[in-house]
Amino acid sequence: MLVSKKSDNVTVQTSSKKREALKGLSKLGIRLSDGSNYILKDYASPKTTLADVRKRLSSIKTSLSEEIIEDRNR
Repeated sequence: MLVSKKSDNVTVQTSSKKREALKGLSKLGIRLSDGSNYILKDYASPKTTLADVRKRLSSIKTSLSEEIIEDRNR
């Protein structure tokens, strides 16, 4: 997404540098995601600790980037 987005009391601001990069990638036909399809809001909260994040990410046996690429290819 190329604009600011508000979801569940969290506002995500996209920098102008990132917007320009996303526009350039879009023109090349590269598939992009703003991350909303990864249901991160279900895991993110002010009460979430670093230990909680590490525990949830520990189930990923490959690199996070490989997991994301595999998910996008499905």
